[in-house]
Amino acid sequence: MQNKLTWSLGALLGAALAVVPSGVFAEGRPSLVNTRIRTPFGSNGHSSTVDGRVFIGNVREDAATMTTTWRARVFRPEAVTYDASGLPSFSAAFSTGRTVDVHDGENALAFCFTNPAQPYTLSGGIAVYQPFLFDSQMYNGDNIFRRRPVDVRVSQPFTTQAEISSFTTGALEKLTTVTGADIRGIEPTMTSDGRLLIYQGGPANNGNIDHMMYAYNATPCARTGWSTPRPLSMMFNDPNAGVKRYPLAWKRLKAATGEDFGDTTSGALVRGAYAWVDHEGRNLVYIAVTYTDGARREAVSLVGADTNWTAYHIDGAINTDRMDLAHLFYSGPMWNFEQERLPSRNFPPGQSNEAHYLPVTKTHDVLALFGSNTGDYNEVDLGELMDPFHLLFLPMNELVTRAGAYDLARTPDLSGHFYTGTMVGGASISPGNAVTRSAPTDSLWQPHGKGKALMVPGGSALAVNLTDASGTVPGVGASVRGLSVEFAVRPDADIQTGCTTGNPYRYLMQKSGGLDIIYEAGNQVNFSLVVNGTRVRLGFSPALPVGQWSHLAYTWDGVTGVFNEYLNGVPTNRTLPVAPGTARLGTGTLYIGAGANLDAQRCPVNGEGSFRGAIDEVRIFTHARSNRSICMTAHGANCREEAIQHTPSAGQFAMSAQAPACTSVAALNTQACASAMHRGCAQRGAGDAMASTSNTWDTILQLVSNRPPISLAGVPVASTATDLTVACAPIQHQSVAVTFEELARIHSGCTDERVMTGTHCTAAAHRFCNSQGWTTGQVFEVTSRPWVGCFNSGLQTDVEKSVLGPVSNLGDYTVPGSRLEVSQWCRAQGYGAGVVQELPSATKAHVHCFQPAVTATWKYAP
Repeated sequence: MQNKLTWSLGALLGAALAVVPSGVFAEGRPSLVNTRIRTPFGSNGHSSTVDGRVFIGNVREDAATMTTTWRARVFRPEAVTYDASGLPSFSAAFSTGRTVDVHDGENALAFCFTNPAQPYTLSGGIAVYQPFLFDSQMYNGDNIFRRRPVDVRVSQPFTTQAEISSFTTGALEKLTTVTGADIRGIEPTMTSDGRLLIYQGGPANNGNIDHMMYAYNATPCARTGWSTPRPLSMMFNDPNAGVKRYPLAWKRLKAATGEDFGDTTSGALVRGAYAWVDHEGRNLVYIAVTYTDGARREAVSLVGADTNWTAYHIDGAINTDRMDLAHLFYSGPMWNFEQERLPSRNFPPGQSNEAHYLPVTKTHDVLALFGSNTGDYNEVDLGELMDPFHLLFLPMNELVTRAGAYDLARTPDLSGHFYTGTMVGGASISPGNAVTRSAPTDSLWQPHGKGKALMVPGGSALAVNLTDASGTVPGVGASVRGLSVEFAVRPDADIQTGCTTGNPYRYLMQKSGGLDIIYEAGNQVNFSLVVNGTRVRLGFSPALPVGQWSHLAYTWDGVTGVFNEYLNGVPTNRTLPVAPGTARLGTGTLYIGAGANLDAQRCPVNGEGSFRGAIDEVRIFTHARSNRSICMTAHGANCREEAIQHTPSAGQFAMSAQAPACTSVAALNTQACASAMHRGCAQRGAGDAMASTSNTWDTILQLVSNRPPISLAGVPVASTATDLTVACAPIQHQSVAVTFEELARIHSGCTDERVMTGTHCTAAAHRFCNSQGWTTGQVFEVTSRPWVGCFNSGLQTDVEKSVLGPVSNLGDYTVPGSRLEVSQWCRAQGYGAGVVQELPSATKAHVHCFQPAVTATWKYAP
C-alpha cells in the first residue's frame, strides 16, 4: 500500500454531520487555565482524601493553648453547576462540616491510607473513612512529624446533601526513622500508597525549613522505619528500589535554566514550601518564591516527570499576578471526577461523572487544584508541557531561578533545550494575567493568550540564542522535513494610528536565514520559511483585530511541501505555496517582537519595524502538527468541529513524524512506536471508518462527543528496513485513560510507562478490558497516565511458542520479531493481525487475533 491518503475525512465528516440529530453533539468545554474560580472552602493547611470527597483543614490556631481547630467538610461534585459558557460554580459543593479541637501544636496535615483502593467502607448508609492524619508540631520550634488515626463519617454520601456526621481523632504518635530519629519539618504531603512523605524541612533534619525534603517507608503509613530524610533533588540517586518506583526519582531535577539541582545535602537544593505530591509520585506542586512578608508564598510551581524533571513556574490563573496574594496550600483529587472516567472505576462504583465533572478543560491531562488559604479552584494543563517535537516553547512568564527568586529579565524555554529568552530594548513580562475581561466569563470562548505575556512597546524584543555545538538539534543545526509555529498575539489598538505613508510593516519574529513573521500595514501576517535555502513567503493572512487576542499557527510538511495556516484553530483555506524539502532555523538569535535592528520608529516608513502589543505562548515544533493538535492549544477558540474535518498532510503518516524515536524495526516494542502506530491509526482509521456505512455512526459519536476521540491501537504486521505495516484495531472499541496505580492492582508488574509494552501491562490491559465487557486490551499511549484501548477479537486461543516462530520460541514475546510473528500467525488463521494477551504457561502464549479497521504501510522516516 502506498504511503498516501486516498480519502478525505473532511468531506466525509462534513456530509455526515449534516444529518446528525440535535443533542448528539456534546456541550463544549472551555479552557480554564486562565480562570481562577472562588470557592467556599477556606482554611490554612489542608488535605483531601484519595477519592477527593473529604477535605480537612486547619481553621483556627491558638498558640497560647497550643490548640488547633480542624474542620472536616464533604466535597460534593454532584452539586457543581455550570453556566452557559461552561464555567463551574462551587457555591454548594462543600458541606458545612464538623470541627474538632486538637491540642498538640498542629500545623498542616496529610491523609495517609493503608488501602487507597478502598478509602472508605459503607455501613448503614454511612461512608466511614478511617485513615491516618500526618502532621507536625508547629509551636516551640520543634517541627516534629506525628501521626494519629481519625474516624470521619459521611451521611447521605455521594449526594448533594452529603455531610460530615461525626469526626473524631485518636492517639498521637511520633514518626521515627530507621535510626530512631525524629523527622523534623512542616507541611507534609503523601503519595496515595502511603509510602512517600514529602515536606518542607532542611537537609540537617534539625527543624530548619525552606527546602523540599522526603522520606520513604516500605510499610504504608508506618510509625517507625522511615528512611533518613533527604533533599528532594536526591531522589534520583537514592539506592532504595522503593524510591526509584516513583517517576519523580527517575532523572535529576533541573532549574528552569537547565542548571542541575544538587545531588548532595550541601548542594543547590530545591527551595520551596507548601508542597502537594500527586497520587503516584509523578509531580510535585510547591511554592517557589518569597512573598512580600518574607515567607516563600509566591510562584506556584510544578516539577516532575510531566515537566521533564524541570522546575516549571505555572503560567495561568493560579499565578494571576506576580505578587497578588500569599499562595499556601493546594491539593487535587487527581482523575476521580473526570467526565470520561468509566463509572465502574468511580467512588462509588457505578456512579457517572457525565453531568458533574472536573477538570473542565478538555485536554488529555489537567490537574484540578483546590486552594485553601486562597479559597480558589484552578486548572493546570500538563498536556501542553511535554511534546517530543518541541524545538522551542516560551510561555512568556517570569523565570524563577534555581535559588528561588524571580528573574524579570528572562523567560524560560520549556522545550528541554533551555533556549532561555532575554528581554532587550524595554520588552517586559506583564505583571498580571494578560487576558483582559470586562465580565468574569466573557473570555472563556474568545481567543486569548495564557497567563502572563511578553509586552513589546516598540523597539524591543525577546532575544533567544539558538545554540547547537553538536549540529544535531533538529530544526537548529540539523535539517527537518516538517515545522510548525504557533503563538498568540494582541496588537495594540493604536498600532497603525498615524502610519499613512510608506510601508510600515513590522517583525513579529525574525531568525536570519531561517524564518520571519511580519505584521503588515493592513493588520495581516506574512509568514516566511527558508526551504532548501530559498525563502518561501505565504502572503497576507486574513486581517487580525487590533486590541484583541488571536491565535496563529503555521505548519509545513516537507514531504509534500504543503503549508497550512490557521487562525484561532481554524484553517484559513488560503491558496499557499508548495515547497517540499528540508529546513532549519540555524544557530544564532531569534528575535520575537522585532527584528535584529530593534527599530523604534512609531511608524516604520521603510518597513522592518518593531511590533507593538503582546505576544504569548510561542511554540516551534519539528514536524507538521495536525489541525486537532493546534485547536487543542488555541486557548478560547471554538474550533473542534472544523479541526476534526481537516485532512492531515501526507507527511504526517510516517512513524518518526508521529514519535521521533520510532525510526526502525528495532524500536517496535518501545513507547515511541506504540504512540506512533496509535496516532497514525487514529487519523487513518477514522477516515476509513467514515467510508464504511456500517461504522459511520459510531465514528461520528467518537469524533463529536465527549467520549475519548478515535484512538485506535496499532499492531505491527510486517516490517522492512524502511516501512512498517500496521493493523489498526477495530473501529468498535473503547479507549480510556486509567492510572498505573489502577493497572498495578490488576497485575502487579504494570507499574509505570517503562514497562508499558511488556507482558505485565499487556495482561493488566487485557484483564481491565475483560472487566468492561471486551475480549482484548492494549496500552496504546502514555501521557501523564496510560491509555488503554479495548476491542473484540475473533479468535482467542493458546499457542505453543514454537508454532508462532523462531523468535517467539526464545520465550520473549515483547521483542519486535515475536510481535511480527504473532500477527503473521493470525493472518494464516484468516485474521488481519494479533497480539499476545497472557502467558498461561512457560511454553504457551494466549493469542488474540482480530480483523483490523484498516491495514496500512507507512515509512519509518518521512
